[in-house]
Amino acid sequence: MKRTLFPTLIGVFSSLFAIWSLHTFLIVDDCLDQGGSFDYATAKCLLENGQVHDSSLASMAIVLYFVVGFGVSFTVSTIIRKLFNIKR
Repeated sequence: MKRTLFPTLIGVFSSLFAIWSLHTFLIVDDCLDQGGSFDYATAKCLLENGQVHDSSLASMAIVLYFVVGFGVSFTVSTIIRKLFNIKR
């Protein structure tokens, strides 16, 4: 494997972690704003009346995940290339 591929791979894995963290924050926060409690075992928002709340953030979140993923991946790979002086 080429040495120049490592910064890109680390950037991609960093962006996946950032998207996972952001997704968890958005879903749980939206659930709590609706007055529900988030069940981590099933990853569902349970409202006080027993109904399951479906988040309305889905379409906006997709765009946000793309922007955050691209930004984090590019930034992390650029920083790693500069720190370790890796040429393309």
